[in-house]
Amino acid sequence: MAQTETAINACDVDIELDDDAGAEKSIKGSSNSLAMNFDKDIKPFRTFGSRWPKRLECGKDASFTLGAVYSSAADEAFDLLKTWYFEADPGARTLNVYIPKKNVGADFYTGEFRLKSMTWSLSPDEAGPAMVQAVLEPSGAVSISTNAT
Repeated sequence: MAQTETAINACDVDIELDDDAGAEKSIKGSSNSLAMNFDKDIKPFRTFGSRWPKRLECGKDASFTLGAVYSSAADEAFDLLKTWYFEADPGARTLNVYIPKKNVGADFYTGEFRLKSMTWSLSPDEAGPAMVQAVLEPSGAVSISTNAT
């Protein structure tokens, strides 16, 4: 097999997250990592006389872990995340991810997500920015399509 000529990198990935009013805000300038995990509910079974299990599948799930810069500006990733977490009734928000960037033909992942957790560590010895990790879990389906606009 020949070496691929269509590999992409994540330098220009576009990420958008709704604010508390439902307006999409670009957070690519204040985020620097996104781990997207997709799972299927698969369970094994065996019957008498079988040595190898069969497996059935049913549900799907996902979790996205976003790395964000701990910053003080409004409408940046951390501002949106902390506002979301501390709301009285936080609810679900739309997350959009465009790979390799928001162009026609890009892979477009979208869904309604809930903020499960945020973590960060602070150290007086660290000269770089404090980084926040936020785990987002979908409330409903996560879809993939090809960006058309």
